[in-house]
Amino acid sequence: MIIAVNHKINNPKDFWTSAQTNLPKLPEMGVIRVLQVMPHPSMEKATCIWEAESIDMLDKYLRDKVQDWSHDEFHEIDTTNAMGLNL
Repeated sequence: MIIAVNHKINNPKDFWTSAQTNLPKLPEMGVIRVLQVMPHPSMEKATCIWEAESIDMLDKYLRDKVQDWSHDEFHEIDTTNAMGLNL
């Protein structure tokens, strides 16, 4: 499943340190890979495109890795109708 996540980051330093540490270790915990990471210049927001088994698995993975350093909104991407998504 391809999932978009909008992150509102309340602890940018620790959030991005965790990302740099943990993303190279994928796949892990039902999360296959991150396809795109698109941070705001302030690093307090980001939109990321993930491949994971489910939204619940991705949420559990993120909570384990970034704890409460972000509030996240998830939605499944309809890959049949998506444009510009290279899988």
